[in-house]
Amino acid sequence: MTAHPFVLDKLERVPLSEQAVQSLLGYIERSRLAPGAALPGEGRLAEILGVSRPVVREALRTLKGMGVVDIANGKSPIIRRDLDATAMSIYFARALQVLDNSTEDLMAVRAALESQSAALAAARRQPAQIERMTALVTRMQGCLRDPATYAALDTELHVEIARASGNPLLWQMIGSIRASLESLSRQGMERRKTRKSLQQVQDGHAELVARICEGDVAGAAASMQAHMAAALHALLREPQA
Repeated sequence: MTAHPFVLDKLERVPLSEQAVQSLLGYIERSRLAPGAALPGEGRLAEILGVSRPVVREALRTLKGMGVVDIANGKSPIIRRDLDATAMSIYFARALQVLDNSTEDLMAVRAALESQSAALAAARRQPAQIERMTALVTRMQGCLRDPATYAALDTELHVEIARASGNPLLWQMIGSIRASLESLSRQGMERRKTRKSLQQVQDGHAELVARICEGDVAGAAASMQAHMAAALHALLREPQA
């Protein structure tokens, strides 16, 4: 009778600074600390956590990089008043580099978020936002042969739609994938070589903005879904000759 190999994953030592980060995040969540609230000072945190001040200092630097706290010299850490999507932006950019099926997965996430964003924008858009979205689509028409410029304007349009949704969380989440969105948009435009295929992309954007401006909630969501599907198709197929 053949014995099965006895295999276990090796135990990993989690750095104390990472443990401190998780402990502080848990405390902030449980205590429901409001923006502007102060955490204990570095020395007190070291005493509470039972670690050295350098460990606490490293943990606080991590929390600052995550956009959770602000740190001023000689003062206690303060819970940030504004949202910072930097950490999510870095994550999504890295995910596109290392994860399998990352493009499809990111586009699936975008389709869900941005369809809702478009629907809400159609219901809540303000005159100034309508003006900005319309102006962006007009500028995009003249840049069809310039993938970099078109992608930058395309990204700006999607973020503007998210802003028009009136939902700050949607705006932050879509803004956090801004760099990845622009990269994928540029790749899609570079794969389209014919004037017809390029114009189809532009017509999709024009229709989307028209639905939003008209207040067509269902139409805006459907238009965004179709736009996402077409974009994914262009990214996955072989480049045109």
